Amino acid sequence: MPVIDANIVLRYLLDDDETLAQSARNIIEGGAIGLPVEVLCEVVYVLQKVYQIPRDDISPQLARLVLRANIALSRKPAILDALGFFAASNLDFVDCVLAGYANAGEQAHTFDKKLARFIEELPRKELGETHTDN
Repeated sequence: MPVIDANIVLRYLLDDDETLAQSARNIIEGGAIGLPVEVLCEVVYVLQKVYQIPRDDISPQLARLVLRANIALSRKPAILDALGFFAASNLDFVDCVLAGYANAGEQAHTFDKKLARFIEELPRKELGETHTDN
Protein backbone atom coordinates (compact mmCIF):
# COMPACT_ATOMS: atom_id res chain seq x y z
CA MET A 1 0.00 0.00 0.00
CA PRO A 2 1.38 3.44 -0.85
CA VAL A 3 2.00 5.91 1.97
CA ILE A 4 1.81 9.69 1.90
CA ASP A 5 4.08 12.33 3.34
CA ALA A 6 3.23 15.51 5.23
CA ASN A 7 3.35 17.69 2.11
CA ILE A 8 0.56 15.67 0.48
CA VAL A 9 -1.61 15.98 3.60
CA LEU A 10 -0.85 19.69 3.97
CA ARG A 11 -1.73 20.52 0.36
CA TYR A 12 -4.92 18.43 0.73
CA LEU A 13 -6.00 20.23 3.92
CA LEU A 14 -4.84 23.74 3.08
CA ASP A 15 -5.81 23.78 -0.61
CA ASP A 16 -3.28 26.61 -1.02
CA ASP A 17 -1.81 25.62 -4.38
CA GLU A 18 -4.35 24.64 -7.03
CA THR A 19 -2.13 22.17 -8.87
CA LEU A 20 -0.62 20.51 -5.81
CA ALA A 21 -3.96 20.44 -3.98
CA GLN A 22 -5.58 18.65 -6.92
CA SER A 23 -2.72 16.14 -7.04
CA ALA A 24 -3.09 15.60 -3.28
CA ARG A 25 -6.84 15.03 -3.67
CA ASN A 26 -6.20 12.51 -6.44
CA ILE A 27 -3.75 10.62 -4.25
CA ILE A 28 -5.78 10.74 -1.02
CA GLU A 29 -9.15 10.09 -2.63
CA GLY A 30 -7.87 7.68 -5.27
CA GLY A 31 -7.68 4.47 -3.28
CA ALA A 32 -6.17 2.82 -0.24
CA ILE A 33 -3.40 4.91 1.24
CA GLY A 34 -1.25 4.59 4.34
CA LEU A 35 -0.85 7.49 6.73
CA PRO A 36 2.11 6.95 9.07
CA VAL A 37 1.70 8.33 12.59
CA GLU A 38 5.03 10.12 12.14
CA VAL A 39 3.59 12.01 9.18
CA LEU A 40 0.51 12.95 11.17
CA CYS A 41 2.77 14.34 13.91
CA GLU A 42 4.66 16.44 11.38
CA VAL A 43 1.39 17.73 9.88
CA VAL A 44 0.16 18.82 13.31
CA TYR A 45 3.45 20.57 14.01
CA VAL A 46 3.42 22.46 10.68
CA LEU A 47 -0.24 23.45 10.95
CA GLN A 48 0.24 24.71 14.48
CA LYS A 49 3.69 26.30 14.33
CA VAL A 50 4.04 27.45 10.71
CA TYR A 51 0.43 28.21 9.76
CA GLN A 52 -0.61 29.08 13.34
CA ILE A 53 -3.88 27.21 13.05
CA PRO A 54 -5.53 26.72 16.44
CA ARG A 55 -5.39 23.19 17.83
CA ASP A 56 -9.17 23.02 18.11
CA ASP A 57 -9.33 23.59 14.32
CA ILE A 58 -6.55 21.12 13.56
CA SER A 59 -8.11 18.20 15.40
CA PRO A 60 -11.44 17.98 13.55
CA GLN A 61 -9.76 18.43 10.15
CA LEU A 62 -7.36 15.60 10.82
CA ALA A 63 -10.06 13.42 12.39
CA ARG A 64 -12.08 13.68 9.17
CA LEU A 65 -9.00 12.62 7.21
CA VAL A 66 -8.18 9.75 9.56
CA LEU A 67 -11.79 8.52 9.45
CA ARG A 68 -11.79 8.19 5.65
CA ALA A 69 -12.43 4.54 4.82
CA ASN A 70 -9.45 4.40 2.47
CA ILE A 71 -6.93 5.73 5.01
CA ALA A 72 -4.90 3.05 6.77
CA LEU A 73 -3.43 4.23 10.05
CA SER A 74 -1.91 2.11 12.78
CA ARG A 75 -3.86 2.25 16.05
CA LYS A 76 -6.57 4.44 14.54
CA PRO A 77 -8.81 4.56 17.68
CA ALA A 78 -5.85 5.68 19.82
CA ILE A 79 -4.94 8.36 17.27
CA LEU A 80 -8.52 9.63 17.21
CA ASP A 81 -8.36 9.86 21.02
CA ALA A 82 -5.06 11.73 20.64
CA LEU A 83 -6.67 14.26 18.32
CA GLY A 84 -9.40 14.82 20.89
CA PHE A 85 -6.83 15.21 23.68
CA PHE A 86 -4.89 17.67 21.53
CA ALA A 87 -7.96 19.87 21.04
CA ALA A 88 -8.85 19.78 24.73
CA SER A 89 -5.42 20.18 26.34
CA ASN A 90 -2.19 22.09 26.00
CA LEU A 91 -0.06 18.95 25.57
CA ASP A 92 2.13 18.54 22.50
CA PHE A 93 0.60 16.24 19.92
CA VAL A 94 3.20 13.50 20.47
CA ASP A 95 2.28 13.47 24.16
CA CYS A 96 -1.38 13.24 23.13
CA VAL A 97 -0.50 10.22 20.98
CA LEU A 98 1.11 8.56 24.00
CA ALA A 99 -1.97 9.39 26.07
CA GLY A 100 -4.11 7.89 23.30
CA TYR A 101 -2.10 4.66 23.45
CA ALA A 102 -2.45 4.63 27.24
CA ASN A 103 -6.18 5.28 26.94
CA ALA A 104 -6.38 2.25 24.65
CA GLY A 105 -4.89 0.11 27.41
CA GLU A 106 -1.23 0.18 26.49
CA GLN A 107 1.33 0.72 29.22
CA ALA A 108 2.90 4.18 29.07
CA HIS A 109 6.19 5.11 30.72
CA THR A 110 7.22 8.75 30.99
CA PHE A 111 9.41 11.04 33.05
CA ASP A 112 7.14 13.95 32.09
CA LYS A 113 5.05 14.71 35.17
CA LYS A 114 2.47 16.73 33.24
CA LEU A 115 1.89 13.88 30.79
CA ALA A 116 1.84 11.29 33.59
CA ARG A 117 -0.83 13.30 35.44
CA PHE A 118 -2.86 13.64 32.25
CA ILE A 119 -2.70 9.88 31.66
CA GLU A 120 -3.56 9.08 35.28
CA GLU A 121 -6.67 11.28 35.07
CA LEU A 122 -8.02 9.66 31.89
CA PRO A 123 -11.34 7.87 32.30
CA ARG A 124 -10.31 4.74 30.41
CA LYS A 125 -10.24 1.02 30.14
CA GLU A 126 -7.66 -1.15 31.88
CA LEU A 127 -4.35 0.67 31.85
CA GLY A 128 -0.83 -0.47 32.57
CA GLU A 129 1.42 1.38 34.97
CA THR A 130 2.80 4.82 34.25
CA HIS A 131 6.38 5.35 35.39
CA THR A 132 7.52 8.79 36.55
CA ASP A 133 10.89 9.76 37.97
CA ASN A 134 11.05 13.58 37.92
